[in-house]
Amino acid sequence: MKQTRKYRDFYNNIKYRTNVFEWYPFKEDAKLLYVGDSAILESYFLQRFKCSTTSLSDLDSLNDSTFDYIIVDGEFDCMYDKEAALCDLLNKLDLEGQLILLTNNKLALRYFAGVKEFESDEFFGNLKKHTNLYSKNQWDTLFSKLKVHAQYYYPYPDYFLTTQVLSDEWLTGNINLEYEDCHELRYRFFNENIALQSLVESGDFATFSNSFMIILSNHKSNIIYSKISSERKDNFKICTNILKDQDTYRVEKIALDPSGISHFERIHQFYKTTKHNDLFHYCPVQLENNTLIFDFIKGENLESIVNGYVKHDQLDKIIEIMDLLYKINAYGDIIDFKVNQEFIDVFGKQDESLLLDQKCIRFCDIDVILENVILTQNHTYSILDYEWVFDCTIPVSFIMYRAILHSIALSKLNEEEIEKIYLRYGITKELKEVYLAMEEHFQAYVSDLKIRDYYSSLPRQVIDLRKEIDRDYVDIIIGDDKEDVFNSGQIHYEKEVGCSDFKIEFGKKAIFKLNGIKVNGNIVSNFKTNATFVIHDDYYFIDVPQIDVQNKEAGLFEFDFYMYYYGEDCIDNIINLIDANHSLNEELNRLKSSKLYRFMKK
Repeated sequence: MKQTRKYRDFYNNIKYRTNVFEWYPFKEDAKLLYVGDSAILESYFLQRFKCSTTSLSDLDSLNDSTFDYIIVDGEFDCMYDKEAALCDLLNKLDLEGQLILLTNNKLALRYFAGVKEFESDEFFGNLKKHTNLYSKNQWDTLFSKLKVHAQYYYPYPDYFLTTQVLSDEWLTGNINLEYEDCHELRYRFFNENIALQSLVESGDFATFSNSFMIILSNHKSNIIYSKISSERKDNFKICTNILKDQDTYRVEKIALDPSGISHFERIHQFYKTTKHNDLFHYCPVQLENNTLIFDFIKGENLESIVNGYVKHDQLDKIIEIMDLLYKINAYGDIIDFKVNQEFIDVFGKQDESLLLDQKCIRFCDIDVILENVILTQNHTYSILDYEWVFDCTIPVSFIMYRAILHSIALSKLNEEEIEKIYLRYGITKELKEVYLAMEEHFQAYVSDLKIRDYYSSLPRQVIDLRKEIDRDYVDIIIGDDKEDVFNSGQIHYEKEVGCSDFKIEFGKKAIFKLNGIKVNGNIVSNFKTNATFVIHDDYYFIDVPQIDVQNKEAGLFEFDFYMYYYGEDCIDNIINLIDANHSLNEELNRLKSSKLYRFMKK
């Protein structure tokens, strides 16, 4: 139980512990019983409800009154007689009340992926021996015996630090698993995101969900998905819910702090002032009772479409989509750049000389990125999630910069292709530096303490076993510092860096897949390498690898890559074969374009 106490203490001291309930539609002035040991949750309920607290062992000490809500916070995980405890709790529940259980899953996917079990501090303890933790099938059996109706939600990464809540009617593969445990040691046996998507497709997701939020009630909630955006300053904290009434869907955004109402009013005002046109439209929205209610738009977003083009090396198609995005962003009255106080507040003081020649628009949405533009079933374009609108002049090329910077699909292109896209919209090296500074200031303007900041203080070791290879150590050199990192295939390297450019070097030649470079969680796209070839995000080095990173901020540097070959003799042969194949293809294409070849084809 030592580890259980340790991880509960860690989570119970994080303010985002309340996320799992921020989205839930509790009735006002309700009577609530909290059964758990989180001081943060207890305080949260005391401020909002007529709240009582107890433990399962002290239920009998309560008077005969009943409750609108009873919340059991993980207390069932280590309890043997769950049936008796549930009966006692149901007897304390009002006829129209709701019993809400937060519990970990015996068959949680993270346990199979190499996370130690919280309850036993062991690997695969639930499979090796008796455990009081239940699987979904065991819960279903118990609920059936007691003849109670259960509605399941799946908080992710889990119910301790929730960023989104899924249901059987709404599952997504975009699940952030970066912060899923606080153990000092874990393994990685496989890619959990890919595995989760596979389980969604096979219909087995619920069986292997990390944890459950179970609602026992006579009434079913119509919320089928929620995203909790609480890592922001109070006036920007919201949750976004998708609701389903029969076959009709809608999207609601709810402010988590009263100061957020002015933020909603600006979004609503922006929608009312947008001009209708034949190229695109903003998703219709209403402001009711301090809640934004959006139409639900079906279709495929441009990010997904571009990702398909990236997979098939269709750069011309990618350019077509980016040109469309530019046309959308540049629609309307183009004006000259002029700084005002709102620009300074949001984007900081910048070198205006580089912005004076830029085409600008005013009172605009800076978040018209690929992910937020939907190609609808009617073959029209709809813009979703226009949350970040500001009353100042914004260069169109800055919005395009953000679209490129925040696109996972475009990040899979090689450096030359990405640079070509930047330059197509006039985004030079100098402008990129200004726009990066603007983006960093904007993020600071809206952001609160990040969840990752809590984890950065933990002494954690991750051993990646996703590919069985003969492992040695990879020498990573930054400046005068050299570190030997265990070659586990998939490698995540972290280091504190200063506010200046730096060079990453390896001790030996290598071939690796570059998954990403970040500083303080922000993607770094300004880097150069001495790679002989770059194919998608695979980098081939016939010399000792060097990566020159252009960096403008001090903080946590993160380097994610998958090492295919390190120091092996076969690297030269692989690169030579690729070079020879490339030359042969060029010669073949030259022959195919010749008059003799076309004549012989006829």
